[in-house]
Amino acid sequence: MPNNLRRIALTLGLAAVYALAARLGFAFDPVSGFATVVWPPAGIALAAILLLGNRVAPGVFLGALVANLLAGAPVAAAFGIGIGNAAEALVGVAILRRVQGFSNSLENVTSVVALILGAAVVSTSVAATVGVASLHAGGMVRTSGLLETWRAWWIGDMVGTLLIAPLILVWRTAPRAARVIHWLEKSALVATLAIVSALTFFSDLRWVPAVATPFHQVDLLVAVLLWAAIRFGQRGATTAVLCVSMAAIVATALGYGPFVLPELNEGLLLLQTFMAIIAATCLLFAATIAERRIALQELGAAKLLAESANRAKSQFLAVMSHELRTPLNAIAGFAELLRSGVYGPISEKQADAVQRIERNEKDLLAIVNEMLGFVDVDTAAAAAERTDLRVAEAIEAAAALITADMERKHLALQRELARSDLIVRADPRGLQQILASLLSNACKYTDDGGTITLGADDAGDKVCIWIRDTGIGIRREQIDRVFEPFFQAETGTTRRFSGVGLGLTIARDLARRMAGEITITSEVGKGTTASVILPAAAAPIAEATAPKVRTAA
Repeated sequence: MPNNLRRIALTLGLAAVYALAARLGFAFDPVSGFATVVWPPAGIALAAILLLGNRVAPGVFLGALVANLLAGAPVAAAFGIGIGNAAEALVGVAILRRVQGFSNSLENVTSVVALILGAAVVSTSVAATVGVASLHAGGMVRTSGLLETWRAWWIGDMVGTLLIAPLILVWRTAPRAARVIHWLEKSALVATLAIVSALTFFSDLRWVPAVATPFHQVDLLVAVLLWAAIRFGQRGATTAVLCVSMAAIVATALGYGPFVLPELNEGLLLLQTFMAIIAATCLLFAATIAERRIALQELGAAKLLAESANRAKSQFLAVMSHELRTPLNAIAGFAELLRSGVYGPISEKQADAVQRIERNEKDLLAIVNEMLGFVDVDTAAAAAERTDLRVAEAIEAAAALITADMERKHLALQRELARSDLIVRADPRGLQQILASLLSNACKYTDDGGTITLGADDAGDKVCIWIRDTGIGIRREQIDRVFEPFFQAETGTTRRFSGVGLGLTIARDLARRMAGEITITSEVGKGTTASVILPAAAAPIAEATAPKVRTAA
C-alpha cells in the first residue's frame, strides 16, 4: 500500500476508534453534557501518536469532532474540542520524546514518571482548558460551572491516559526483561482478580461474601495488583489495573460498591481518582522490578562475554607460549653444543657470545613459563592438592632452582628458621612455584654482593615463610599494585629488569588456593620482605612429604 493511502487509512481508523471510545465515555453521566470522568480516547490518542507518529494526529481531531457533534455540541465548539484533544496528544508525545531514556515498554522509572507527570498531568490540561473554553463560548457551559466541568474533563483525560496508553504501549513493544510464567500462575491471577474485584466492588450483592472493612477490601485489591506487577511486569500490571477499573466502573454505574453516591458523576470522580493512584503505583512498581531484572540480565550477559574473552585470551597465551618454547629449547640446545665444542673449538669472544645467548634464552624462557603459569592459574588447571610438607625441605628445594643466578651475582643466601620441624598444609608444586618466584624476584632486584635471607616462623595455626633481600626496594605508593597482572615499577623501553609482571599475581593466586596469603613490605634502598602465610599442619615429621625439585626448563 502506498504511503499516502496507508497514512489516510491509519488516520481514518484512529478517528473511528476514537469516536467509538468517546461514545462509550459519554454514556457515564458527563458533567455539562460533555465532560466525563471516563474518557478512554485520551490514552488511545497518546499511544497512537507515539507508535504511529504525528501524521495520524488528524485522526484524533476527526474522532473528537464527530463524537462531539453526535453528542449535540455546536459545530464551532466541536471544532474547538477536536483541536484541543489533538493538541493534548501532541503535547504529551512531545514531552515524552524529549525525556532522555524514555521507552515505550515503560521498563524504567524515568519513562513512567514522564508518562505520569508529562502526559497524564500536564498535557491533559490542554484539552480540558480548550474544550471547556469552546463549550463556554458556544453557550453550553455557564460561568458558574466552568471549574466543575474543567475538573471532570481533566480527571477523565488523566485517568484515560494512565489506564489505556500504557496498556497499548507495553503490548505493542517487546519487553526487555525476560519472564517465564507458568500457565497455572496466569490462571491463578485471573481467578484471584475476579474474586477480589467481586469482593471489593460487588459486596452489596447477596451472594458475595462481605469483607470486614473497606480497608481490608483495598488491602486485598492492592496485594493482587502488586502480584501482577512483580511477577508479570508492565503487561500484567496494566492489564490487571484496567480489568479492575472496568469492574469498578460497571459496579458503580449499577449502584454497587464503595463509590456509589447520589450523583453518578461524583461517585465516578472518586473512583477514577482512586484508580489513578493505583495505576501510577503499579506502573512505578513494575518499572522498578523491570529495571532490576534488566540490570541482572545485562550483568549476566556481560559476565558471559567477559568469560568468553578470558577463555580466548587464555587459549591464545597457552598456544603462543607452547609454540615459543619449541624454538627456545632448540636455541638452548645448539648453544650448549657450541659451548661444549662439539662443532670445534671456539674463541673467548665466541664463548662470551654463546653465554649471552644462553642467558637471554633463559630470560625469555622464564617469561614464557610465567605466562604459562598465569594461564594455568586463570583456568584453574593448577588446582591445589594439599598435603603436609616440611618447610625446611621446601625452602631448600626452591633455593636449589636459583643457585646459578645467585652465584652469577655473588649473592649470599642465609636461612633463619624458627624451628626445623615446621610443617605446612600446601600443594607441593604450588608452594615450590611460589617460593621460586619470590626468590627469583629477590635475586633479580638485589645488586651484586647482596644478601637474601630465607626464614619461617610459627604463628599458631599458621606458618609464615618469608624471603628478605637487600635489594632496591619498592616505593610505598606501588606496594598495593605489585599484585596486579602485568604491573611493573619501571615502564618503557629503558627498563633495567626483564619480566612481564605476572610472578606475584600467580604466586598470590596459588597461595589463596591453598587458604593462604602473600604480603609484601618494603623500603626503598633497603630491601623487601615477601611473606607467604599458609595453614600449619600437625602431621608427624616422618609423614610429611618434601616437594620434588622442579627444573626451570
